[in-house]
Amino acid sequence: MTFSFIRHFFVFLLLILSLVLIPSATAQNLDLREICTLDYKVDFASLLEKNKDTLFPSNTSLGAVHFYRGISYLEQHSYPEAISDFEIARTDSSVSKTFCNFYIGVAYMQLGETDSILGICSQALNVPGSELKNPYFWQNAKVTQDYIFSAYLLGTNEVLHHSNDSTLIETLLNFSIKLPEFQEAYINYSVWCYQNGNFAKAINLLNHVLEEKPKNDSALILCMGYIYRLAGDPDQSQKAYILLRSKYPRFAPGYNNLGCLFGYLDQYEKALSALTKAIRKDRALLDAWCNRGLIYLKMKKYQRAFDDFSSVIQLNANFADGYYYRGFARKALGDLAGSVQDYSRAIGLKK
Repeated sequence: MTFSFIRHFFVFLLLILSLVLIPSATAQNLDLREICTLDYKVDFASLLEKNKDTLFPSNTSLGAVHFYRGISYLEQHSYPEAISDFEIARTDSSVSKTFCNFYIGVAYMQLGETDSILGICSQALNVPGSELKNPYFWQNAKVTQDYIFSAYLLGTNEVLHHSNDSTLIETLLNFSIKLPEFQEAYINYSVWCYQNGNFAKAINLLNHVLEEKPKNDSALILCMGYIYRLAGDPDQSQKAYILLRSKYPRFAPGYNNLGCLFGYLDQYEKALSALTKAIRKDRALLDAWCNRGLIYLKMKKYQRAFDDFSSVIQLNANFADGYYYRGFARKALGDLAGSVQDYSRAIGLKK
């Protein structure tokens, strides 16, 4: 056997192995589209609800009128006007100065005025701003409403402006949850933990919020199910979605995420059932159509996958991922020219 023959034999063998080992496009483990609405809170809805008696003045003083108008301005996103009213209102002894300062800080946050947020917190606490950005200061700080509100504002502001000081952020957010009924603080801390891969901590914080029985908890339960899956606990994830289904039987995102969970567990028939229910409850939910199409791809039911992705495109002709996914289905069906066309359309929409 000559060297040339051996060399050609090994080249041929490598070619055969490459064809066997490299998966086809339709066999790839494409990510399913779970819905997670976790985001940082800057509203204060739970505080308004919890502090009605101490927050709202019982008199008709000028400061009280400015306070109420400030809240109305704040809720309609007229932030400079809200700041002006709260600055006047806090000079009235019948109005909570603590809440006025907090709402001023919230308005500054919406305006993206980072230095002003530090300034209002420094003014409220009578502490130099440089100290407030020192984690060690907060480890021994007084636990009062003013300090808790300031920690919340500063910690959230650090996150929203992409600070790299994780020690400061965690110290501030951890301090802000010292007021048990301050749901927004717990949510913000949980979002930060979730984004940094600390799923167990994020779940514990969200569980605390749910124990407070917030009025609109559907989004929180949805996110809990998602994070439980990321944490490697599919049983708890499924329990969260079952709870969501029992409380909100018309809530389509819950069925979508349950379908994703079954998909990741390779329980494709259950996945299809849940995703079909999601589509029936909200035919405009593009994620559910995409996910069902992806499950069909995994099951090698390429025509059904093609039909679902085509439905996505009919619902939204500018949805790039619809074309991208359909490109896989077309390729699997042997329509190479059609797959190139869909991929090209996706590229154009993503630019």
